[in-house]
Amino acid sequence: MATTISPPAAQARTRTFASEDKKPPAPQRTWHVLLYAILIFYSLFSLGPFLFALISSFKTYADILSPSLIPHPVTFANYQEIFSGANLFPRYIVNSLIYAGGTAALNVLLASMAGYAFGRMEFFGKNVLFALTLAVLMIPSQLILIPKFLVANSLGLTDNLAALIVPAMVQPTMVFLMTQFLKSLPRELEESAMIDGASRLRIFWQIILPLARPAMTAVAILSFQGAWNDFLWPLIVQSHQQNYTLTVGLAFFGRQNYIAYNLLLAGAAINLLPLVFVFFFFQRYFIRGISTSGLAGR
Repeated sequence: MATTISPPAAQARTRTFASEDKKPPAPQRTWHVLLYAILIFYSLFSLGPFLFALISSFKTYADILSPSLIPHPVTFANYQEIFSGANLFPRYIVNSLIYAGGTAALNVLLASMAGYAFGRMEFFGKNVLFALTLAVLMIPSQLILIPKFLVANSLGLTDNLAALIVPAMVQPTMVFLMTQFLKSLPRELEESAMIDGASRLRIFWQIILPLARPAMTAVAILSFQGAWNDFLWPLIVQSHQQNYTLTVGLAFFGRQNYIAYNLLLAGAAINLLPLVFVFFFFQRYFIRGISTSGLAGR
């Protein structure tokens, strides 16, 4: 007896056969499974220290060395003590926010201006200046640490927040990133604005900057991350404890209270959370800015 197949059933069977035809061959599926296993293992290995610090920060002092990963009981006393002001942690956090925020804002502005000059303008010595800017990238930061300190000391930029922000307000990596991104923008927009009588400043402010938002976001995130995690320069240039950043303050607190693991882990978790928040909040713009500026290795 002939079997009649309704049109929806036939379409469903056709889709099933089509999906089976699109399945990758067995060796490719095996490679995909192996690749995902490697990525999952790497993710767990990378996130392990962060998750350990975050979970342990909710443990009591008596429970901090227990082998169990689950806090029992869960306590917020560590964070209450940190934010109580008794250990200068709030001052450290404010200093880090001013340092990282000021550095990110100045890098966005100055690197955008330098990138516009290198990427969109023609002037005498441009290629030499850009090559010198790239050459600075090859010099290890530790090599110029002493000369930088001597210059900062001669200018009176020591033991204050300006000593942190001024040397980091424009960085060669950010200039290179902005230059590469601005080179990719169509020149017709700029030429049309010039025909209409717009000045260079107006073109930069009203046409170039809105289009460069992904690269500016990437510069802001990278600058904020670098300044927030910076340890060596704040340690050298700051003398008084009130001017310490969170990274230096945590090291100082750990040296004086090396057994207060619960407070140290709570401070470490606070040190990590702003970076995680900033990255995930601006992730879309960050990836787009990196991929269109040449830093992604395309």
